[in-house]
Amino acid sequence: MKKLLFVMLTVLALAGCNRPPKPPLVFAASAWPGYASIYLARSQGYLPKAGIRLEEYASAAEVAQALRAHKVQLAAVTLSQALSLHREIPDLKIVLVLDASKGADALLAQPGIGGLAQLRGKRIVAEDVVRGAYLISLAAKEAGMSARQFDVKPMPAGEQQAAFRTHKVDALVAAEPLRSRLLADGAQQLFVSSRVPGKLLDVLVARDDDVGSYNHEMQQLLKGWLRAMDDIRYHPAEAIPAMARDQHANPEQFRQALQGVELFGLQRNRELLLDETLAIGPAIDGLQRFMLDNGQLQMGADASTLLDSTLLASIKR
Repeated sequence: MKKLLFVMLTVLALAGCNRPPKPPLVFAASAWPGYASIYLARSQGYLPKAGIRLEEYASAAEVAQALRAHKVQLAAVTLSQALSLHREIPDLKIVLVLDASKGADALLAQPGIGGLAQLRGKRIVAEDVVRGAYLISLAAKEAGMSARQFDVKPMPAGEQQAAFRTHKVDALVAAEPLRSRLLADGAQQLFVSSRVPGKLLDVLVARDDDVGSYNHEMQQLLKGWLRAMDDIRYHPAEAIPAMARDQHANPEQFRQALQGVELFGLQRNRELLLDETLAIGPAIDGLQRFMLDNGQLQMGADASTLLDSTLLASIKR
């Protein structure tokens, strides 16, 4: 009997030795000042050398596609993207709120277009159509107009500056760093996200299963992110140029772009996701109502079902 038990234990041990190692956690994002703190954690050496890999994608659409294909386990996306993706990936959860746009997103128009009313029937584009249309709806509400008077078409961010310069578009909803470049090209700013604080959010998302199987790696990433956030707060003279390098941006232009983003740290996330009032709820509900009204969602969800606060709750500080 003892010999049989020894043989069984030996077989199990050998099987464990032959098991392939777990692939690293892959995080993905596109260029946006609010995401740069995570890449700063890497450049500052706050992330482990093994077990976590950060990927940079050229566009938000490519990040979304990587999530659909399950090529990444953790991603930074807009809240509108998170809600759209949740329709396709029901177990996708918001695990952290990274930032709110407070001027880094804007509705820009060709010179000579001085107001929203002049855009009726004109060609308007955005990379994230839902976020762009939502910003326009907020602008229309402020102006006493109907958002249904405007139609936003998709266009990759990499094509927008050329399209604007050649007058192939009349207006666009642009995010930093494109917004600053278009303003330098003479674009007219008709509406900016600083006029609707707390409406345009950016979040971290992951599948339920990945939160479980990569829990340790995600905790390590969040701890590194918190150290990077401390650098931004207490040592901006060193942190901002490092972030600019990671984003392939001019340091001064990046500094200006960062001013249009409100970065959320640990305490703010606890208020948004862990507090009994669930402070993020109104932002989710308002965007969901807009998406339902415009046919971008067939069914809404209670904010609490979209969130997974287990990672946040596990971070002690």
